[in-house]
Amino acid sequence: YQRRVHGAVLPALDGLYGSSIQFVQTANEAGAGHIAEGYAKSSGKCGIIMSTSGPGTTNLITPLQDALNDSVPLVAFTGQVPTGAMGTDAFQECPTVALCSPCTKWTHQLTSIDELPSVIDKAFHVALAGKPGPVLIDLPKDIISDTIKSSEIPQFHPPSGPAGGFEGDLDRVAALLNAARQPIIIAGNGTLHCPEELAELAKTANVPVTTTLHGMGVFDENNPLSLKMLGMHGAAFANFAVQAADLIIGIGYRFDDRTTGLISKYAPEARLAEAEGRGGIIHFDISPYQIGKVVAPTVAVVGDCQPALRKLLPLVKHSPRVEWFEQLNQWKRQTPFKYQKTQTGLLKTQQVIHGINDQIQHLPNTFISTGVGNHQMMSCQFINWNRPRQILSSGSLGTMGVGLPFAIGAQFAHPDAMSILIDGDGSFNMTSTELYTVAKHRLPIKMAIMNDSRQQMVYMWQKLFFDKRYIGTENSNPDYCKLADAWGIPSVYCDHSDNMATSIEKWLATDGPCLAEFKVVPDICLPMVAPGKGLHEMIINRENNMNNVAVLSALPSDALAPS
Repeated sequence: YQRRVHGAVLPALDGLYGSSIQFVQTANEAGAGHIAEGYAKSSGKCGIIMSTSGPGTTNLITPLQDALNDSVPLVAFTGQVPTGAMGTDAFQECPTVALCSPCTKWTHQLTSIDELPSVIDKAFHVALAGKPGPVLIDLPKDIISDTIKSSEIPQFHPPSGPAGGFEGDLDRVAALLNAARQPIIIAGNGTLHCPEELAELAKTANVPVTTTLHGMGVFDENNPLSLKMLGMHGAAFANFAVQAADLIIGIGYRFDDRTTGLISKYAPEARLAEAEGRGGIIHFDISPYQIGKVVAPTVAVVGDCQPALRKLLPLVKHSPRVEWFEQLNQWKRQTPFKYQKTQTGLLKTQQVIHGINDQIQHLPNTFISTGVGNHQMMSCQFINWNRPRQILSSGSLGTMGVGLPFAIGAQFAHPDAMSILIDGDGSFNMTSTELYTVAKHRLPIKMAIMNDSRQQMVYMWQKLFFDKRYIGTENSNPDYCKLADAWGIPSVYCDHSDNMATSIEKWLATDGPCLAEFKVVPDICLPMVAPGKGLHEMIINRENNMNNVAVLSALPSDALAPS
């Protein structure tokens, strides 16, 4: 449980006194919300937040929206002014229901103390049922101060219906898969609870698997069938494979813009195969509202993908697909993730992350959190992800600053695991106040800051697409090691490749929390799907086409935004 509380919520807080519920005080409400997200993301359980009214509530809006976009189950309790003071602009009053309804699955303001037990039961059900997400209960001070007196307390009864149901023509799915010459599976956030079924499908049907950012680790990237992450900064070989595939099977994946590129250029071979009746796009999703929102599927399977995959498995057949795998392996050899080291020994972000990966692969239980930006995408590229829920990052909303709170939440959820933060200076600066929480609870989090003193991903967009009109992308940073010392947290500083490996080793081996500052040289994150381009039209490296990128005076209207 993560909370920061004052004023109107005090009656609810007082009810926790002496209880078995762990109370975690954080630096601010936004941090509390993101910490609860990190707890939920890493465990699959519901994160819980309690906050006061007014600014306590408004500070939760970003975590709530982030959780809604990334399907993270949360239950938030917010204080509210007494019912008699509502609408009078009372101290710390805000229209909680109006503000939070758009960024939650369900928001409810308590009207009677007697309904509290059933409302709480419903809140947890809604947060976890179907596509997970955040729920909020607003607690007016006079109501929450009351005592339940009725002997007939309302009960919540979940909607009836078969658990784990789904709808879709699995016979047709199997027929298309068995006939496909060049199929590919794209696994997303919705597969995190069924890695075994996903692996069995890939093995049985002999189909390569690429993943979204949130899906990384659900399919072991050490498996020869893995194509790692696809998309804007994903593996070139994965993007080429999607464009060449005659059958695309999206599982727990919503075909977001970061993974499709320009939609009019998306999946040309699958569309051709669909027209000829031999392939197309299959979409497994728990939400019927996602079907056809971005891409019209050939076949849709709506519902929990785990029971659907279990029913599908006996229907699929193994096919060698020799030519397809020869092509995939050629792309892997030709377009691996790579970067250019400096000639002076100064560090690159990719280089440090690669070094961290080398030293954590033997560790049995690690969770890696990131902020948003270059370091995030480079972590996706240069860490070998092999377990579901191993990466904690903000996807759809792209919320800078989530890295440290996510790492805190993961550590609370998994006290015996190693929680690692790989952050950029820009993201870390936004929530560095949560070092308070790390220090207060002596959480053994290992925090690494890739300090290039820039908002580098945005800087590169300004360079490439805005005629080098730089604004708002240079950072003025503190001495991060001194900042850690102020909180009583040990630190490590490294700015050269000669001592990088020993610095990483010392950082990871430190007992308790430790912050490592890596002074790095700014660099572009490649591959990159440029604005208005298809997945196959990537900037792959400086040698072949970096200098051919057109400098635009304005982005196309259908272009992607930078992280």
